Amino acid sequence: MLFKNGDASLKLDIVNYELPADGGAPDSDDRNWLVLRCTWINEDGAVVKDSNSCLLTYELKELTAGLKVLNAGIKTAYDSEFTEPWFTLSARAEGEGFRVDVSFYLPNTMDGDDTAEVSCTMTRDEMRALLDELDKLCAKFPDRT
Repeated sequence: MLFKNGDASLKLDIVNYELPADGGAPDSDDRNWLVLRCTWINEDGAVVKDSNSCLLTYELKELTAGLKVLNAGIKTAYDSEFTEPWFTLSARAEGEGFRVDVSFYLPNTMDGDDTAEVSCTMTRDEMRALLDELDKLCAKFPDRT
């Protein structure tokens, strides 16, 4: 997932489940946490990389569904409501495209700048490409019981 505005960009990759398939309590969400890797290039050109386990598999599905509803014009806005506040995404219909605000907490930075944020506009084609990517991620990382 790439969000870009001028010189700033925030790229998020879902790299794996946090725990192995047999890890964690079987009756909890432990097995369904996903590790997100962030590459943030801020307005000054500094590159920061970090990762965080802050999204559940079913939240990935909810994100995908919410953006599909927005893209279809059924709703005019989507605001994430994830369990952990470390990753947020809000999107609003704006003209022929969308205004998207993304925030990702960087837990391991030492320079005091602990949150990557990007506000950008996306065309309908860019939103469709994002939705295609999200569909593939949902298939790659299904809920584990």
